[in-house]
Amino acid sequence: MSIEVDVAELVQQRWGALLAQIGKAADHRQLAGEAVPREFFAKAGAAGLIGFAFSQDIGGGGADLPTWGAVMEELARVCAEPAFPIVMSMGTGVASVLQACGRPDLVEHYVQPIICGERTATLAFSEDADPFSMRTELRRAGDGYLLSGAKDFITGATTADVFLTYGRDEAGRVVGFLVHHDDDGVEVMPAAGLGFRTSGMGRLVLRDVPIAADRVIGTDGLAHAQRYLNHRRLILTCLVTGMMRALLARCVTRLRTTVRHGAHVTELPNVQAAIGRMHIAVETTRAVVATTLARVAGGVVDPVFDVGISAAKHFATEQAVMLATQAFRVLGGHAYYGDPRYGIFLQDCVALLCAAGTQELIEVNIGALVTAGLGEPSEKSEVLT
Repeated sequence: MSIEVDVAELVQQRWGALLAQIGKAADHRQLAGEAVPREFFAKAGAAGLIGFAFSQDIGGGGADLPTWGAVMEELARVCAEPAFPIVMSMGTGVASVLQACGRPDLVEHYVQPIICGERTATLAFSEDADPFSMRTELRRAGDGYLLSGAKDFITGATTADVFLTYGRDEAGRVVGFLVHHDDDGVEVMPAAGLGFRTSGMGRLVLRDVPIAADRVIGTDGLAHAQRYLNHRRLILTCLVTGMMRALLARCVTRLRTTVRHGAHVTELPNVQAAIGRMHIAVETTRAVVATTLARVAGGVVDPVFDVGISAAKHFATEQAVMLATQAFRVLGGHAYYGDPRYGIFLQDCVALLCAAGTQELIEVNIGALVTAGLGEPSEKSEVLT
């Protein structure tokens, strides 16, 4: 039996009922712009899904990275609610970088509650500006700190209990720290976005928020944030691949039932060519994902900015956008009027153009590293969860 079939069966057996429940009201939430309910993340944690790739000694499932990547791809393929795995993986990313800090208190108070579904978490990094122009300030106040500023474009903001965020200390250094949604001075403001409308997008406003010293988790905040973004881009690539597979299957199924001038449109050479292009996009993206997962699992990864991971995210996103436009070309009015899934997919793919770093920023960073002769990681690093 192939690994692909094994993972599909695993997901169906363990979490199929939950995914069906999550997807049941997805269309309604999409139209209303409502976030995926918090209760589904609690159920996913209790069912062992969120912690599947974490070590068993802290309550996880012990799955390796290639298996976890395949599970994420399958979740995106079968779940009718595309925002669910997107938001869930924001939390696993936070848990992963917190576990890597090597602090037992962070594991006890954050990592374990996140993976078992008792707490939700997300990243709050962007200020709609260059990270070197970060305005959020962390000031000393007694034994702790006071935090003031604002963060924008936060996926999962309205359902998050904990935010991994960053600001400048009094020496001008970017520092990482943890903020709770119910801290004094914290306000979470819902925001609307082009894609992933049910992801609970929001803005985090911080007004003299008291931060205890033990919530500071990275004095080199930019490097710490980049570690998270490495993880984010890798998982996004897996999720995009699953979304692409689902859309292609949906498109082909529809085309097989469509007749023009007494013949099925799938017999037309231009339609066959379009399907061929779409299939090539899916399969090449899957190959890129598999290669990248294997390389990272082997420890060949730059923990700060990995060219291979970033290139994979860039490639998968471009292929997904192409897939969406091809679907509209061959389906015509059905994609525009008849089935909202194609429009949702197109919006989500366009949103991915700026997720975890814009496509242009990735191009600039990769180009700068390659021209400087630094395109490959110089040594092995710990595996990303």
